[in-house]
Amino acid sequence: MFNGPQSVFPDDPVGTIWTVNAQNTSPENSNFSLAHVTSNNNSWNNPKAISAHYHGEKAYDYFKGTFQRESINGQGGNIISMINVVESNNSQMDNAFWNGFAMFYGNGNQAFSSPLCKALDVAGHEMSHGVIQSTANLEYMGESGALNESFADVFGAMIDRNDWKMGEDVVNTSVFSSGALRDLSNPHNGGNDFNDAGYQPAHYSERYTGSQDNGGVHINSGIPNKAFQLFADAITKDKAEQVYYRALDLYLLKSSNFVDCRNAIVQAADDLYGTTEVNAANAAFTAVGIGAGAGTDPQTDIDTNPGDDFILMSDADFAALYIFTPTGEEIANPLTTLAPISRPSITDDGSAIVYVADDNTLRGIFLDWNSGEIEEFVVQNEPIWRNVAVSKKGERLAALTTDNDNILWIYDYGLAQWFDFELFNPTTGQGAPTTGDVVYADVIEWDFSGEWVIYDAFNELNSTTGAGIQYWDIGFIEVFSGNNFASGHIEKLYSGLPEGVSIGNPTFSKNSDYIIAFDYLDEFSGEYFLLGVNIQEGETGTIFENVALSWPNFSVDDNRLVFEAEQGGGTPVLAFINLASNKITASGNATVYIEQGRWGVWFANGDRLIHTDEIIAEKNIRVYPNPTEDMLNLDFISETSQEATLQVFDLMGREMEREQFMAVPGENHRELSLARLSSGQYFVRVGFGDGQAVFKVMKK
Repeated sequence: MFNGPQSVFPDDPVGTIWTVNAQNTSPENSNFSLAHVTSNNNSWNNPKAISAHYHGEKAYDYFKGTFQRESINGQGGNIISMINVVESNNSQMDNAFWNGFAMFYGNGNQAFSSPLCKALDVAGHEMSHGVIQSTANLEYMGESGALNESFADVFGAMIDRNDWKMGEDVVNTSVFSSGALRDLSNPHNGGNDFNDAGYQPAHYSERYTGSQDNGGVHINSGIPNKAFQLFADAITKDKAEQVYYRALDLYLLKSSNFVDCRNAIVQAADDLYGTTEVNAANAAFTAVGIGAGAGTDPQTDIDTNPGDDFILMSDADFAALYIFTPTGEEIANPLTTLAPISRPSITDDGSAIVYVADDNTLRGIFLDWNSGEIEEFVVQNEPIWRNVAVSKKGERLAALTTDNDNILWIYDYGLAQWFDFELFNPTTGQGAPTTGDVVYADVIEWDFSGEWVIYDAFNELNSTTGAGIQYWDIGFIEVFSGNNFASGHIEKLYSGLPEGVSIGNPTFSKNSDYIIAFDYLDEFSGEYFLLGVNIQEGETGTIFENVALSWPNFSVDDNRLVFEAEQGGGTPVLAFINLASNKITASGNATVYIEQGRWGVWFANGDRLIHTDEIIAEKNIRVYPNPTEDMLNLDFISETSQEATLQVFDLMGREMEREQFMAVPGENHRELSLARLSSGQYFVRVGFGDGQAVFKVMKK
């Protein structure tokens, strides 16, 4: 897989097995620094480096020889191992993990008596996480995360295939009484319950149901581990590994659970072999309590916005904002003459726009589609902002500052507060260690649930010999859950991008939360591609080969994309391209939409349900009339007597009105005067002891 012409030694090789020394620094700290492993006389007297390097070779040989897979990412990408990694407090690390880019090996502390790179099955396990992330990309939480861990154990055990134990070469036997970290053939591993080191459930009835360990990803992996061991014993390891790889590569989705895994294994066994192997697969999963079932469909689609289509854009000089129809009719030319420095963001109903002006303040524009009135306002007047995105219902903002750091700021109008989330690269290590190599994010956008933000980020791992290891990737962060800020769980789009490849400018489909489009740049060839991806199925399609970045955005019905391109002479244009039914490949050629346009954002001015919790809220709560002139009415049903709060906030998050009252069981009616408020858009929060609801209201 080595690519000599593209390699620049020693800091930028392409297609290599590469082992570096972390020099007892932590990837969670700013002083993390890598150094090359060298020898002046070719004696290579460095056992840890030799082990890590050799195990990288063994993993490469296994996936290449067994499945014809070219390296971890399937595209001949580097296999990078980092030795002498420590904890953030500089103590020795009882861990090894994969972070989407490389393997990190600690030297052991209490649970491990030897450096973890010494164990072939541990190394194979960590590198297999990269293969899993590059195929099904199983979400690292709950049952999907347990499958992620289980498949890593399966391939780790097949790379070191003499037994069913994991980590027996490096564990401290005074901690793990069985002499192994885990045992696929005996998940209990000499223990009696979850308090015993190395214990895992062996049957679905014993599963862990708490929230620790991302919902038990390391704990509950023992259940499918046992299923694989039973399956392999019944049909041979050679056949079983082929079935599992095919299931991972073709049938499992990002959010697959245990039942989905059973179905995928059965299908793959039928594809490759026949009745005997299918029966063995069914028997193995039945034995561990994973029964047959229809499986799940995690791909959520919502109805198309019923309003009229428009396109919000800037110009070639980024001097103003404009609105045109898709047919090129002027609606607002210009909408504002304030120069934007970030791509504008608009609510799903087209009533409010937010952007960062060239003075680094957060700005907004109200659009009243009934009266045609346009109102500009200041969202935040501190000159510290670099980018901003508004959620589809307008109840939250996501923003980045001019500090160019790894902090994402979220404002929720219902809670009337900001909350900061640190962007990091998640890992597969026990205890959820992170790597702090995210330098800053650039482009941000909300999904239609108002709970997740997609972003692109620049990453760098420091080196003592040069510029370090640098790369761009795309991540998803959960910032809101239920009625409050979430924990900041992060998932990555890809792992192990090919060397010299950058991806960015991601955008969500308007109606399918599992479809995105983004830019792909190959720095070696100078080629630009506009790609689409189904993040559940892991399928990627080429939509357009460009000459520069595309900044794509989906049409209201997801049948087209608007994106940036150039025509003869380098004139910037906004272009359209039709999409196939899968939404990730093109159908036909691109056409020029409008010259001198940049940053196109397609939207409609209709109203639709886009949050699952809205359906529940609308059964019990009604706020009317909307728009209103003076008086706002609130009707709702309360199950019990409980204290309630009615609040009104402006778009800067300032509380304008507040009323507290006691709700009674049954139907309730309240009235709130907005007479003293000026015209504009507000958020109304109705808070109860058992939850809250937020509504957007227009004051005439």
